Amino acid sequence: MLPQKNHSAVFIGPKNFQIKDLPVSRKDCILLKTLSCAVCGYDVRAFKEGHKKVRPPIVLGHEICARTLDILRLPNDQIIPEGRRVIVSPLIPCLNCHHCSAGHFNSCNKLNEIGSSVNGGFANYINIPQNNILINGIIPISNNIHDDEASLIEPLSCCLNAHLNFNIRIRDEFVIVIGDGPIGLIHLQISKLYGAKTIVVGKIPSRLNEAKSIGADMIQLNNDPEESIRTIWDYTYEKGGKLIIVATSNPEALNLALKIAGKNSLINIFAGISKNKTLRIDPNLLHYNQITLGGSFSSTPKVMKKAMGLVHEQKINLRRLITHRFSLDEIDKAFSTSEGYSGLRSVINSF
Repeated sequence: MLPQKNHSAVFIGPKNFQIKDLPVSRKDCILLKTLSCAVCGYDVRAFKEGHKKVRPPIVLGHEICARTLDILRLPNDQIIPEGRRVIVSPLIPCLNCHHCSAGHFNSCNKLNEIGSSVNGGFANYINIPQNNILINGIIPISNNIHDDEASLIEPLSCCLNAHLNFNIRIRDEFVIVIGDGPIGLIHLQISKLYGAKTIVVGKIPSRLNEAKSIGADMIQLNNDPEESIRTIWDYTYEKGGKLIIVATSNPEALNLALKIAGKNSLINIFAGISKNKTLRIDPNLLHYNQITLGGSFSSTPKVMKKAMGLVHEQKINLRRLITHRFSLDEIDKAFSTSEGYSGLRSVINSF
């Protein structure tokens, strides 16, 4: 039976949510029951100052665990039974550009996204558009994966995509993660899984202590960048990092990355940086040290399946990153907690 109302947190504009009961429709969409939706740093930035990709009024939220309401038949001939728990890729690609033809749906020239340009997961129900279904964007999850950690498989897949995209060998090399938030700690777990000696640089002692507990070989409180640079060069035997992941929106992190990158290394800009921030870098560091500067964005359903496998096999621990849980009606509190860097990941899961 089709639900009559969709209890939703509607983003009206910067710093403004309104709780509304929206009409429910299944036209050209698959309707899912939301079980859990995590608050991403991207959501927080959009909430604080808006974002060019976000068109209010809209329901934010793209880190989603949900349940099917009907039997689903996907293009890959997979059948998902009614009542099965799933995760959802946020991508809604055009399926007509050359990137889509190559399967690089996250690079689509006319990409739309759940939680940015169409309503997302901070609601009791969520509509999944046909172009998402055509790329097999609804993925069943294993029974041993909890709803909360399932909602973090999407950011895990984005982190995994960063490693797969550049295909750089890091076993026994130094990897430096700049950023001590949930994303930085996911990158830490992946780099350790791949056999790297991993340094986490951050500004919040409690998060750095968690990084150490997870397995960081070294943690560095970055109150004095010059001191951090000296400490890291000493620790790495003057080699610097082979891979530096910038997992923070602070633009100063890129300059730090350039100064701790070793020769023939890669710097990956993982986080979005406000368009109001001006970046000034020394190109000679790139030139003389043969440093590659790149970026990565989102992932694809194929990579999400790989990420789900890592959680199913308990090679990556996402549950320990979830420190706060809220109901949908407490969404302002959830965002305030995330904005204040309290704990790690906040999840909305009382739908």
